[in-house]
Amino acid sequence: MYRTPQQQTNDVIGLGMFLMLMGLTVGLVKSVVTDEPEQQTKLLPMNLSRKPAVTVTCPICHKVIEIPEYNNTTRSDALKRHIDREHKSTVLHPQALPFESGEKVPPQYLDLIRWIGEPLPSYSLAGDLLPAVETEIKARRIDEVLKQLKEGVEGIQDSYQFRLFLTTMSKFHDYSIGNQILIMLQKPDAARVAGFNTWKDTGRWVRKGEKGIAILAPVMPRKQKPEERAQDEAETDTEIEPRPVFFKVVYVFDVGQTEGKLLPEFDVPVLTGDANEELFVDLLAHMRQRGVSVDFEPKSHMDPGIKGYYSHSGIWVRPEEPRAQQLKTLLHEVAHYYSEGVFHIPRQDAETIAESAAFVVGAHFGFDTGVRSFPYVALWAKDKKVLENNLGAIRRVSTTIIDSLEQGR
Repeated sequence: MYRTPQQQTNDVIGLGMFLMLMGLTVGLVKSVVTDEPEQQTKLLPMNLSRKPAVTVTCPICHKVIEIPEYNNTTRSDALKRHIDREHKSTVLHPQALPFESGEKVPPQYLDLIRWIGEPLPSYSLAGDLLPAVETEIKARRIDEVLKQLKEGVEGIQDSYQFRLFLTTMSKFHDYSIGNQILIMLQKPDAARVAGFNTWKDTGRWVRKGEKGIAILAPVMPRKQKPEERAQDEAETDTEIEPRPVFFKVVYVFDVGQTEGKLLPEFDVPVLTGDANEELFVDLLAHMRQRGVSVDFEPKSHMDPGIKGYYSHSGIWVRPEEPRAQQLKTLLHEVAHYYSEGVFHIPRQDAETIAESAAFVVGAHFGFDTGVRSFPYVALWAKDKKVLENNLGAIRRVSTTIIDSLEQGR
């Protein structure tokens, strides 16, 4: 059959297009069934090849926030960005946040809650909404930390351990007694501690390989409505104070574990027995503000062994003594004034509380009172419960004096 040249040309073009289509089809089928994982991955749906997303949960609204570029954005940064955008008017207190995965205190450690029930000081973990979230720390369970705390509380009767504890209190008086003990046990030479992100905010970074100091942050209970609180108090016939039972193990690092920007405003005083004239003057001024007289008049009839005393009429310090001894005596009697005159602590407990608080205040400002009485603390505290009950009084007296002196400077 005769075909015109135009028809023959059309047949050739059609055949060429058919062959091209067949080639494309074969290539597509081959790419789908190929054994090369790289080729397969290109054609697999995205939801099958994608790595699990990195997320963080907002502690305020509990929204799960996805972090697509985790290498460029940390969990903490993503969380801060979300809070700034969604909760700008919310006032945050790091320790009042409902920490995720807070653990309930096991029954055998319930008696320790009174040592750790206070929120951490805000300056300690400011900015650490997720404690140590970017550090490579093997997390410790709460029962491990509580066991360590229990052993520390039981060993505090030892004279040396008690002095070490008071030295720690002088540096971290804003922390709960339980966390003071945990810091003492893990890093007795600590001078200033803060969370990982808090150090970053000050221009310092925790050195790689440093071990964090495990302390306990309480998960504060939900604030009761007035009617709920009234009903609970009516049923128990007592005023109920909210007490946390869930805690989170968080990590802080000492300044010696960090490097970076200098902190010229922070000075760690060297503990010495030399008279601290500034502290001496500040104590006198503080007593004048409180309306308490401090007398240095000679009293020849007084037993030479008596260096000073406190009474309702004021404080007397023996004038013949060296300045360092006068400062020791003044610290002790000021602590007596607060123990007996302000907080009305019984006389039988006030003596050692005053001696211990005097050491804490002196050490905070770099003055070592020496405290000849440490050896008798063990005798005074044969009943461990007596010692435990008065640790809170020692902290209360010393913290009150320290805060008052620092505010006056």
